[in-house]
Amino acid sequence: MLLQGKVAIVTGAGQGVGQGIANVLAREGAKVVVADLNGERAKMAADLIKAKGGEAMAQAVDVLNMEKVMAMVGATLKTYGGLHILANNAVAPSVNVPFAQSKEQDWDQDLGVGLKGYMICTRAVINHFLQQNYGRIISISSSAGKMGSPNLTAYSAAKGAIIAFTKALARELAKTGITVNSVAPGAVNTPMQARLSEEFRAYMRSTIPVGRYAEPEEIGETVAFLASDRASYITGQIYSVDG
Repeated sequence: MLLQGKVAIVTGAGQGVGQGIANVLAREGAKVVVADLNGERAKMAADLIKAKGGEAMAQAVDVLNMEKVMAMVGATLKTYGGLHILANNAVAPSVNVPFAQSKEQDWDQDLGVGLKGYMICTRAVINHFLQQNYGRIISISSSAGKMGSPNLTAYSAAKGAIIAFTKALARELAKTGITVNSVAPGAVNTPMQARLSEEFRAYMRSTIPVGRYAEPEEIGETVAFLASDRASYITGQIYSVDG
């Protein structure tokens, strides 16, 4: 197992990509904290991991609330005695509209959860990682953050900012034993994608050479590798998992 003896926090893990990541990390031996704004979804995802023989606990947490995020980190350390991996994945439901029709609150939502939330969670774990001279920070970006996605300008901006955040923090922490990387999925078969218009989904499929959406666990496979000691010499990289 790649992650035997490791402890991971995965945000936005109650469904979709986050749940896929949590499932793979648990399969690879990590004890996983399934964090989600929706506590019931978090519990259901954690219970599914435990039903398959993995170790997991659910945490209902708003990633924009530093106090609650710090409490989650404290609960993780108390329950599992350590923390080694942070997978930043929480995302707000994005509004699929032309920029000219976008509203200020659309931008506040995407840049709030999708950027500031990543900062808050990373800030909450960083001192612990520095004290132990070890840590793996993997943030989920998107192909939209690399090349832009029409009608998703706020989402694209947030995901592009995550790429810059990853590269800057990786350089800052390069000599500390902490690696910082990002995974940039293309279209993934998630409830968030299901809310988009069929016209847009058809457009997305037409841009994917392999001709299909990814499954959430396929994103989790790359996250698990970057979280493992096999990736100890990789930092500041953006891994496209986009078919």
